[in-house]
Amino acid sequence: MARLIRFFMNYLCTQGVRVLQISCLLLLHITQLPASLTAQAFSPESNPLYVDPASYDFSENPPLLERVASSPHGYFRFINLQFSKEVCRRFEHYFQGMPALNLHGDAHLEQYAITDLGRGLTDFDDSSMGPAFIDLLRFGVSLRLACQESGWDDQSDQLFSTFLLGYREALNNSDAMIDEPEIARNIRAGYSSDRSKYLQWAESQMSPMTADARDSLAKAMQTYVDAMVEDNDHLKRNYFDFVKAGYLKMGIGSALDTKYLVRVRGKSKNPDDDVMLEIKEVRDISGIPCILRTQKSDPFRVLLGQARIAYAPFEHLGYFYYQNKTFWVHSWVENYKEVKIGKTLSNVEQLSEVAFDVGIQLGHGHTRNIASPFDAQLRRSQLVLLAKTEKELRQAVIDLTDLTIEAWQAFRAKLGKGH
Repeated sequence: MARLIRFFMNYLCTQGVRVLQISCLLLLHITQLPASLTAQAFSPESNPLYVDPASYDFSENPPLLERVASSPHGYFRFINLQFSKEVCRRFEHYFQGMPALNLHGDAHLEQYAITDLGRGLTDFDDSSMGPAFIDLLRFGVSLRLACQESGWDDQSDQLFSTFLLGYREALNNSDAMIDEPEIARNIRAGYSSDRSKYLQWAESQMSPMTADARDSLAKAMQTYVDAMVEDNDHLKRNYFDFVKAGYLKMGIGSALDTKYLVRVRGKSKNPDDDVMLEIKEVRDISGIPCILRTQKSDPFRVLLGQARIAYAPFEHLGYFYYQNKTFWVHSWVENYKEVKIGKTLSNVEQLSEVAFDVGIQLGHGHTRNIASPFDAQLRRSQLVLLAKTEKELRQAVIDLTDLTIEAWQAFRAKLGKGH
């Protein structure tokens, strides 16, 4: 609604007629009203990216609500399902006959992490197979929101161009690779190893669970342990003996999913050899209409997404069933740092390098091992589609950014003055 008002405002202000000038002034006044008033004046339910805070139970995780309400990008991270559904709606006229690609599913800037294993987009909870539009627009809107928050608004379009340049480079050259971005090198240079301190910190992220719950979880994980031992000759069953376990409430988009953090024995009795396993509920993303239909709790969409898209997949990847839910498992690394908007990146050049790097990663990952032996044909097909739709993609990034900001304002208005 605010965008519609701005359109008419710009039109009226160019007419030079007195009555239109008066209307212009009135419209200018309306658009300058506080966000809380405009959110009340226009129904937020008409915005496909709006979620009502009352429809979620934040009582057990108040910090999550604060993170969602704190900024447009924080809110954006929370509404991936709604965002993906809207992308499907906007681009459905292209889907007939379009090949499905590997999708990260939640490709935003703060998923870019620097770890002991490498760098790149991580967190594959929402990975699936479907149209590349989902990843391209997700990252494009994330870039635009990051620029607005960082005061680099005038660089938004160029950064999206840089991202698409990297994407095209990877599609044109299956061996394309770039040097590690400056921000990744700087962060990695500060890494050190203090295993005891790391394990102590990791345990501090656990929320308590009862002994019965712990034993029940350990029993359910035996099928996962069986698979790990069978597939990895160097692993013994006692590698996965529980040392400590608890619930985990980290994240934004995944914060309301059931998650566990388990400290296991590792390769020896030395406590410093212990390993941290994160266990995450496989989220139901069957509500996204343009991804391939799979069982709502299919763990292989997550495992395949990580194996095909990650520069360096996490270790100990597997899955098991527990309490009528499916969980996937991976191990943590000692050094891990995600890009944080407003904190990590000190200049737009650093952001540009990250955008290009993510473009390379997605260009490779979208087509990897999904159409063999016809990979080259698939890459060419995606290049043709990108050329055909780029103008529409660019406008969609702008529109979806505006919708995200308006939905966030309405979300905050619904919460009231405390936020």
